[in-house]
Amino acid sequence: MKKNYSYFMFKLRFATIVASFLFVFQPIAKGQDKTKLDSTSIDTMSLDKLTQLKKSGISSPLESEINSGTQVASIKSVTARKSPGIVTIITQEEIEKSGARDLIDVLRLVPGIDFGVDVQGVVSIGMRGNWAHEGKVLLLLDGQEMNETLYSTIQLGNHFDVNQIKRIEIIRGPGSAIYGGFAEYLVISIITKSGEDIHGITATGSYGEMVNTYGYRDVSVSIGQHVKDFDFSLAAFTGQGNRSDGTYTDFNGNVYNMAGNAALDPTNINLGLSYKGLSFRGIYDNYQTTTRDNYGPAMSEAYVCNFLSELFELKYNAKLSDKITLTPLVSFKQQEPWNFTGTVAPQDSSYTIYDKTAQRYRGSLTMSYDITNKINVIAGGEIYYDYAKDGIDTTPFINGEKSISYINRALYVQSLLRFRIVNIILGARYDNNSGYPAAFSPRVGLIKKINNLTLKLLYNQAFRSPGIEDIDFSQYGTIKPETTQVLEFEAGYEITPDMYITANIFDITTKDPIVYAVDTVTYAEGYANLKEQGTRGAELDYRIKSSWGYADFNYSFYTASGKTIVPNFTVPIDNSMTLGFAANKFNIYGSYNISKNVSIAPTVSYIGKRYGYAPLDGGGVYLKTYNPTVLANLFLTFNHLFTGGLKAGVGCYNIFNSDYSFIQPYMTSVLHPALPGPSREFALRLTYNLNFKK
Repeated sequence: MKKNYSYFMFKLRFATIVASFLFVFQPIAKGQDKTKLDSTSIDTMSLDKLTQLKKSGISSPLESEINSGTQVASIKSVTARKSPGIVTIITQEEIEKSGARDLIDVLRLVPGIDFGVDVQGVVSIGMRGNWAHEGKVLLLLDGQEMNETLYSTIQLGNHFDVNQIKRIEIIRGPGSAIYGGFAEYLVISIITKSGEDIHGITATGSYGEMVNTYGYRDVSVSIGQHVKDFDFSLAAFTGQGNRSDGTYTDFNGNVYNMAGNAALDPTNINLGLSYKGLSFRGIYDNYQTTTRDNYGPAMSEAYVCNFLSELFELKYNAKLSDKITLTPLVSFKQQEPWNFTGTVAPQDSSYTIYDKTAQRYRGSLTMSYDITNKINVIAGGEIYYDYAKDGIDTTPFINGEKSISYINRALYVQSLLRFRIVNIILGARYDNNSGYPAAFSPRVGLIKKINNLTLKLLYNQAFRSPGIEDIDFSQYGTIKPETTQVLEFEAGYEITPDMYITANIFDITTKDPIVYAVDTVTYAEGYANLKEQGTRGAELDYRIKSSWGYADFNYSFYTASGKTIVPNFTVPIDNSMTLGFAANKFNIYGSYNISKNVSIAPTVSYIGKRYGYAPLDGGGVYLKTYNPTVLANLFLTFNHLFTGGLKAGVGCYNIFNSDYSFIQPYMTSVLHPALPGPSREFALRLTYNLNFKK
């Protein structure tokens, strides 16, 4: 009876959300008649008038968005619908109006992306049913590789300031042919605001209050200016956060409340300078967290687990002629991930000191040559040197020494061929590393536009390069890159200048996946290449955007049926799914302009049934079915509040206080229970812009 009642309440909540969403966006169907025809009022014109202007050469807001240039999948700028990848672009407007608290809120709305917990409270990404945390997803911040070099991971949750983002370009698929060994399943490129975008000083304060404690309290300040050929931007972000205020229960029956035991405290400074073709980027990122969950068994108290990164890049775009551009680049990053150098209570001896520093020195030279207006060739080479050393950590590397180094050499080439019949992309990258066997990543793409219909057929071979610690903790003293073949087909159709729909199918097969596992014969424990892993599925995205605002509906589905699955990721009672990730997910979100300065933005995410290992009462483990979850949010934005430069936002996340958890999407020798997510959270954001005079 209790189960039926819960299911009834779930359906009631879901129906209420959908009805509310339709009510908010009811004016879409009616249109807006009170509009002017002059060119200064484009933002308030009706659909018909915008269509008339489009015929005269002025694009609609949605057309401008999907026809804007993106380089994430091609190096050379092309439009999103002609980009040789399954690409999602998230705009500054969408981020601001949604009231997104952090990158998790933003990425949850992207088809195929989900989240899981690793160890020590770290939450990261799954892609299309595949756990992508270690070295399978590349995160770029203004072109800088934010993956840490030891395990190749990224860490999410109140980490990066979403208020400073101009746009996010995402390849929902492989990118190794361009980016190398971190871009096997997914590429996320965050582009922050330039000096020209800021044009003054901007300050933002954000606060969120969960049921039992604060969710986050963050402050960011940015200053920027563009004068002739010189652009300058400096952004700073700091704050405090809590992962959750829920109750964590380990497999031994130990219980604690996560409020005050799962800190997420960021400090980030981002400097950008450019003069003509010369640019410099410097980033300081100090992400301080605390963990009490460790590898699963709860500890008696929370201990720090810090991630420090310092990154620098100098690049010059030398335009040798109208057809040839040469780009030399040098960069350096130093990182201290998973860092702990303190002392622990005797009963918490499993939480040990980890104090290792990794450095990467990189140099590259890329040439772009427009042979004709229909043929472009990009070619180049890259070399990087990785160096890691112990601090007070006494654990030696695989060579028995306190330091170790590797060198990687890569060559890459890409050709964009624009023909009347079809556009073709051909590319490949070859990586040779001193620590593991070489990897080859070819790509082929066919893109055809027929009136309002755009078709893409894409084949990529990608790879995951072993991290320094993957090699260090390999089961048998050797490890090789895992390789992935991905076949994708996408169809996109412009229904009207304000409506666009895309649908795609994909098939992923990963050979020799690198997994932390235990040998059932020798009981050796460590990273090893297992047999095979893969999923297939489909994704759908419908967008509408006009003067009244915008709306988006997207759906994603994967299945493991017919695929070989690594035992660590299997669901014993359902061979169509992998641990931790829902086979079905859809999002409905948007924003409606109530007036010129006020907008309302509802967001609904449906996350289907999931599986994960959970604790039994009194101790023990069982495979739990996590029921479908609906996460509903609502955010109001007020522009020019009381004064011209003040903007306010107020809203509520997880309105129904749904019980959502981050599930560990793999099985290992020490299991980690699901990590509770945040409860209902009321959010407030204040932003003030002081513009410089032109």
